[in-house]
Amino acid sequence: MDLQRAADLAIALAREAGDVAVAERATARIDAKGDGADLVTHVDRETERRIVEALRRAYPEHAILGEEGGEQGSDEGEYRWLIDPLDGTHNYVLGLDVYGVCITLCQRDRPVMAVVHDSPRRRTFWAIEGSGAFTAGDSDESGSTAPRLVIEGAGALAHETVAFTQGYDVGHDDPRRNELFDRLERGTKRVLRSWAPSSDWALLVTGGLGALVAYRNEIWDLVGGALIATEAGAASWTSADGDLVIVGRPDVVTALRELVTR
Repeated sequence: MDLQRAADLAIALAREAGDVAVAERATARIDAKGDGADLVTHVDRETERRIVEALRRAYPEHAILGEEGGEQGSDEGEYRWLIDPLDGTHNYVLGLDVYGVCITLCQRDRPVMAVVHDSPRRRTFWAIEGSGAFTAGDSDESGSTAPRLVIEGAGALAHETVAFTQGYDVGHDDPRRNELFDRLERGTKRVLRSWAPSSDWALLVTGGLGALVAYRNEIWDLVGGALIATEAGAASWTSADGDLVIVGRPDVVTALRELVTR
């Protein structure tokens, strides 16, 4: 498996999906999703369709899990793609420029290549397992010569901004979620809730955040961003039950782990 070839394809597809989202925002058709609290637009569906078609042409033996289309393709292959074609749909609908694209390739259950694209700013972040994390801008045709990302710095937890994200099924009355959020607010400078993990990953790998805390989050916008961050030098910790994941600067992850488990 040529992971650089897969990364170049994913970068191109993420950029195309991001450009479609930017161009179509003013005319996006909006529908209720699930129980009606969540939203989906024609852009979500159309961009996922384009990504899936391209991946099927390039890798017909691979499985695909899309946020909108669910499981598709072979369920017996070694590789599976995870796709969130418009991460941050609520922001998108509101007119907030905080949304993006997440594309991840997994070998069995392990992410081996990931792309996160900041659509409004056309910034792309990507990584291959064991090869580092990189950023690619407008002028880069592929990721092969992109600048490397490195997470650096240290500081007191009380001075750090951390992002918090949670899964769709987590309700307002979830006691663990509420206790967790309360501890984060009391122990850090600020808790950012962007409703777009793609944006959070971009802020983390460019130094704006100390960490991202994910509680029962969906896989398609979690594991790929975590790969990019850890390849850039971040630390990662997962609770024993797998519900809580913290990724960030090593000193911040250590402090947050102590904060949320004491």
